[in-house]
Amino acid sequence: MLKKILLVLDGSQAGQAAREVAFDLSKDVKASMTAVGVLDTPWITAAQPEPIGGASFKVQRDEAMIKHTHEHMKELLADFEKDARTHQLKSHIVEVEGFPTTEIERLSHEHDLIVIGKTTDFHFDLDQDSDITVRHIARDNPRPLYIVPENPAKGDKVLIALDGSLQSSRALHMFLLLGLARGKKVEVVSIHENQELADSIAGRGVRMCEAHDVKASAHTVTKSGNRAELILTMAQNHKAGLIVMGGFSHSILKEVLFGSCTKTLMENSEIPLFLHH
Repeated sequence: MLKKILLVLDGSQAGQAAREVAFDLSKDVKASMTAVGVLDTPWITAAQPEPIGGASFKVQRDEAMIKHTHEHMKELLADFEKDARTHQLKSHIVEVEGFPTTEIERLSHEHDLIVIGKTTDFHFDLDQDSDITVRHIARDNPRPLYIVPENPAKGDKVLIALDGSLQSSRALHMFLLLGLARGKKVEVVSIHENQELADSIAGRGVRMCEAHDVKASAHTVTKSGNRAELILTMAQNHKAGLIVMGGFSHSILKEVLFGSCTKTLMENSEIPLFLHH
């Protein structure tokens, strides 16, 4: 069962939506939450081309930017702490300093699930929102991610995408072990050019769900084409509120040559993703 949620707090709209998702999960399964705010001093103090005599000005500028972001982060953490108390949720806050990816990955070892916005903004109005932190964490961290877009689709239906890979099988298994499928309408979708293999993969997924007392139905797709687009189309047609999938099941070289289903869904889905590899 899900016991500890790591919520990444930042200044983006997606980050705000992720906070609401984390609150809902905590209420549903009675899990505790850790809200982490990262002061990204390496980005703020990174070396930049400076005119002669500009070094002292940069030091002053860096100090002002650090103070600015620290104040915003303290407000976010305080606001989270206040809301958690109001909802009587078990939680605590952590403020760390360093590279966001590194600090989040370090804390992930103590938690079951990371909830994070599709894009992040650790610099508040000093920089544009970016998905670079999410992409790095999705590939390298040991825990599953719950990735939330700015305006997440609502619904109690879950679409589980299976392709026969180890990664998709692990994602389904972890989703079930954490107890996140309870009370949901689960659709197991298998996309494969071979109908017999598609049926077999979907059937295994349904039986795994049933072993965990979760009712699920199977759907197979044998169309050729972009798998990410097919998954998104099915999720939209089924009015899914969550897509469960394995991440990065192909080599980096193959992804460079042919593209990545995982990256495409992370970039384009307005439906939250439960991603594990």
